[in-house]
Amino acid sequence: MPTHSSNWDYYGTKSFGERTGGVAVLPIYGIAANGLGLGWDIEETVSSNLICRSIAECGGDRLLTVLPPLRLSLAPYQDSLSGTDADTLYTVVKELAVGIKSTGYNKLVLWSSHPWNTEIVDVVSRDIRIELDLQTFVIELGGLDLSLHPRFPSERARVQTLAVFLTGKEPVDEPDGEPTDPEFRPGNWSVLPSIDPTLKTESAEHILAAAVTRLSRLWVEILNRPLLNGVSAKQHDAPQPSRTASHVSATPAIVRPDAKLSSLSGSEIARVAADEGPLVILPIGAVEQHGPHLPVGVDTMIAEAAATGLKARLGDSVRIQPTLAYGKSNEHADFPGTVGMSARSLRQILKSQISNLYELGFRQFAVLNTHGGNSSVLTYVLREIQTEMKVRAGMLRLPLSAEMDEQESTWGFHAGEWETSVMLAIKPDVVQMDQAICHYPASLDDPGELRPENAPAIFSWKTRDIAPEGVMGDATKATEAKGHRWFNDALDQVAEQVRKLLASYSVPGK
Repeated sequence: MPTHSSNWDYYGTKSFGERTGGVAVLPIYGIAANGLGLGWDIEETVSSNLICRSIAECGGDRLLTVLPPLRLSLAPYQDSLSGTDADTLYTVVKELAVGIKSTGYNKLVLWSSHPWNTEIVDVVSRDIRIELDLQTFVIELGGLDLSLHPRFPSERARVQTLAVFLTGKEPVDEPDGEPTDPEFRPGNWSVLPSIDPTLKTESAEHILAAAVTRLSRLWVEILNRPLLNGVSAKQHDAPQPSRTASHVSATPAIVRPDAKLSSLSGSEIARVAADEGPLVILPIGAVEQHGPHLPVGVDTMIAEAAATGLKARLGDSVRIQPTLAYGKSNEHADFPGTVGMSARSLRQILKSQISNLYELGFRQFAVLNTHGGNSSVLTYVLREIQTEMKVRAGMLRLPLSAEMDEQESTWGFHAGEWETSVMLAIKPDVVQMDQAICHYPASLDDPGELRPENAPAIFSWKTRDIAPEGVMGDATKATEAKGHRWFNDALDQVAEQVRKLLASYSVPGK
């Protein structure tokens, strides 16, 4: 059984050639209070399991490429960790679709689980089809009789039953609400109703098996549907059902650490914000090419691993926001597998996330950034947030090792010795060292002072201008031992930085 519902970020740029012509799947999840008495990440927990299991059941892993999730939702009503405005959500989805089409895919499925995203996903799906000439499809969680919309209490009860089975957590008491103007569409659901305990559902095993089988059939229909406008799709062998996929286990396919805010219920989040006053860490990575030897998800994988390592070192003094997998990566846009967003969209997402967290009672924030292309945008947005919201907000970076020579530490800033070594330490199975190369965009002894980076005068560039194979550094010198040593040293330094920050901060009102 697959244990990771996203596989796009695990491939390198050369891997996409054999997968193009298949189907790309972009999951769009909300992280919000949902009245189920469970963690706010229930949409992702349930959806990830269904996606993993159904792709295995229909034998479509070679044809269905699942991107890292986009955790954004319209948030007109309940508390949220993912709420944003309609323009930002629309723009980001369309920007990601540009990268998907550029990589060579001709079909895109938008997976939607949040009840307030239905209309905006329908609009952007239609516009992508019209404006980008990419064949689009929409699958909603509600289409599997698992809607989270409060108008469907029986389906919400089924989601709760399934979520309890997958997480092993029992529901806690939540405030009970009623809509304002329920007959005047759309009704205002400021507080969602709790689940009626008298509602009986089928067993969780039955709910899961039925949803997986139905979703498997939908994948096959999408794969087999001819493209519109007479465009011929790449021919593939029909997917074959897995012999073991029908087995249902009580073990979750995705294990969500309690360290993440999204795994907590609303009452738990309120207690953490009020009692602990933690530093909330927001990891931000990117999905972009990293040369012939590394997958496109390097920055996001390092961000995830770093957040986990910092939590282990710092305990409850920090809390982790779910990772934003996508960043500003347009310098790599002409390499297959790169999927990113604009500076405007990154700004809006960061402001929305910190605004959501502020409304929940949090007052100090740190962006853990692992992609250089994000840095300038994040810097001016954090200044804006500090000024407008009067909160503590800054950026954490993983320092390079002092063991690296000057040439590498100066000009090895993408897919070189440091990143490759760290990936050998945290994800060795996705590194192809036989494809590793050495290429520097400049040398320490080059004449003059004009450089692409780190100089009195710089010239603007896209990656192919200075690195035809996408590598800036010497990846051939990377080792797993260096990766473990350098990554742990970097985390120790950042953890000490955070301890000093926390020591100088007092919880408001205490």
